[in-house]
Amino acid sequence: MTIGDAADGWTAEQILGGSAVQGCDMNDFVFLPAVQSLEPVAKFSGRFSKNISLKTAVVGSPSPSVTETDMAIALALNGGIGIIHKQQSIAAQAAMVKAVKSHQSAFNLSPSALGPQCTGREALQKMAKDKCSCIAVTDGGRVGGRLFGFVTKRDLDAHESTHGPAVLDQKLTSLMISSANLVYASEPITYREAQKMLCEKKVGKLPILNSEKELVALICKGDTRKFAQNALASRDPNLQLLVAAAVSVDEETEGDGLGWDRARALVDAGVDALLLETDSGVSDATLAFLKRLKAAYVTTDIICGRVSSVRVAQELCRDADGLLIGFPEDGSTIESGGVTAKPNASAIYQIARCARMNGIPAIAEGGVDSLVNFGKAFALGAACAAPGPLLARTQESPGEVVYRNGQRVKIRERKSWRTPGEGVVVDKGSVEDFLPCLIESVKLGLAALGLKNLAEVHPSLASGSLRFELKRPKVAQTELEGGLQVRRLATHPLFDRW
Repeated sequence: MTIGDAADGWTAEQILGGSAVQGCDMNDFVFLPAVQSLEPVAKFSGRFSKNISLKTAVVGSPSPSVTETDMAIALALNGGIGIIHKQQSIAAQAAMVKAVKSHQSAFNLSPSALGPQCTGREALQKMAKDKCSCIAVTDGGRVGGRLFGFVTKRDLDAHESTHGPAVLDQKLTSLMISSANLVYASEPITYREAQKMLCEKKVGKLPILNSEKELVALICKGDTRKFAQNALASRDPNLQLLVAAAVSVDEETEGDGLGWDRARALVDAGVDALLLETDSGVSDATLAFLKRLKAAYVTTDIICGRVSSVRVAQELCRDADGLLIGFPEDGSTIESGGVTAKPNASAIYQIARCARMNGIPAIAEGGVDSLVNFGKAFALGAACAAPGPLLARTQESPGEVVYRNGQRVKIRERKSWRTPGEGVVVDKGSVEDFLPCLIESVKLGLAALGLKNLAEVHPSLASGSLRFELKRPKVAQTELEGGLQVRRLATHPLFDRW
């Protein structure tokens, strides 16, 4: 290397490529600026898995402190995706997936339904449970049964006001709007055609029936308005929100069964991708389970993680559709039996490079705990990033909201074996307000590096045009030992240049 080259920093391969004796964490280096383009950075899209692309490359971590129904919905509406954690029963996790898939769906493929023998009171209870205002009355009380009519909360309230509460004990056949008086559409029909029909017929709800007059879907005018307001939303071909969920190999969950039962329940609920958790390590059983998932659920992408080793990543890349780079949430395998985790910056760079060579994307989670490190993750080769600690402080994260000393805080149970008990974090507001700030910070960083969008990052990283500079040796840690302050200096082979 010439003196001129050395003065302009180092390439990622020189610092993070694996030849150095010591790896790097996120705080061990900075990026050197380049000539900025006058064009604003427009796109912030990225690949979540082999077959799923996101308009906003933000992922909700599979943690009980980050992603449940509200977070998954908020991220999907803003172009990202959430991975619902598995530290709950199979039924609860599947219910969360169903709630996300039914939220603001153009076509509601699983509308609430009851049989004609049910009463008006049962219909009100069903509406309260499903948080809806309309019940389909079908043969068998399920989607796919012959449609007899619809009953709405407004109609039931009107009947109760006119005839008294006793009318709610009557069967739905006497309270519903008969199918003979309903406007309906026949399949196949596109979303635009259904939307046009809603406007022309001036109706609020449009059932979609097959040739046997069986109910297959429902479209509501209120949902179409919300649908138009979220142009960035991550949606599947049925225009439902995208959602992922975590599973693991043959875990027992409060008597609900093995990991395979969880995976089957999630796929039946409509999940778009599964995360096969490897926090406890990757064994032959893990690889066999991955192959079994891929064979059984061909249309469902399988992501594996958290991964912190290139050797493990290479094995998983043979069948996986994506990798999640990070470390076990409770630190259970770190420094266990002499096995340690790779420093997070080195892990992201090397594993993301391995994933790209195998044609799949990598999601960075480990070390992504600040706005700066969120941007660094992309510059190190990640296709998406999961800023768990940042999202955990938003309104949509799980937890009980209380006010302490004039601050809105969230109390949630910590399930880590290291620090069990309750955790308290300050509520920083809604994800919808936070994401624009997060994305804008990355765009400003990309502009400073002379890049126009995320798609230019990986080629610049591979060509060496992205330049790094290691921070000067400094006191990395001050410890109190025996009453004396013992200072430990950060070291790295390339620090010898000073």
